[in-house]
Amino acid sequence: MREDCWYKKVCTKDTCDNCIRYTEMSFLMENSGIPKKRQMPVSLVPDDIDLDSFIHLADIKNDIEQFVRNGDNLYICSEHTGNGKTSWAIKLMLKYFDRVWAGNGLRVRGYFANVPTLLSMLKDFGNNNIEKVKTILSNTDLVVWDDIASTKLSDFDITHLLMFIDHRTLQGLSNIYTGNIANKEQLGRCVGDRLASRIWNYSEIVEFKGNDRR
Repeated sequence: MREDCWYKKVCTKDTCDNCIRYTEMSFLMENSGIPKKRQMPVSLVPDDIDLDSFIHLADIKNDIEQFVRNGDNLYICSEHTGNGKTSWAIKLMLKYFDRVWAGNGLRVRGYFANVPTLLSMLKDFGNNNIEKVKTILSNTDLVVWDDIASTKLSDFDITHLLMFIDHRTLQGLSNIYTGNIANKEQLGRCVGDRLASRIWNYSEIVEFKGNDRR
């Protein structure tokens, strides 16, 4: 059994060779944008103050197919860093992959976009991968917009993010945002009022209040 198999704890096979489940999951992961070292699920333990938020996210995870089918959106936010926002967003995407891998073929079903990295990529006109990423962002079932409010965005940044997010909202495609701003007005000062409105008004807000646990 390969050490990088997502099902090694429950699978009885001795090898992943010719395993359809492993092949399908590998394709989803390779095209997901999730950093390699974060592609395996991790256990998260909340501070007491975040227990209800963790339970609620676990409920969403258990019904993630319906969440995506509905075109629902989620903003996981906290004024503190290192308390599980990104980890939870990835957990939700991994669970979605786990539910849809069977018979998926070569369809990209989700994409993890670290927003500062994405915006740098969009400005690199020599990047050969950017058109592929744009297509995925516009059409895939679920996008994680990680760290969307880490810095004040430029007009270029806001215009491009609005283009993708407006399109996805109109098409009923799901988004999960993470950010370190837990206030709509403050979010508007960072990302612009129009983008803040899309994030805040069209999403369920889950706020973590626990301290850095990294």
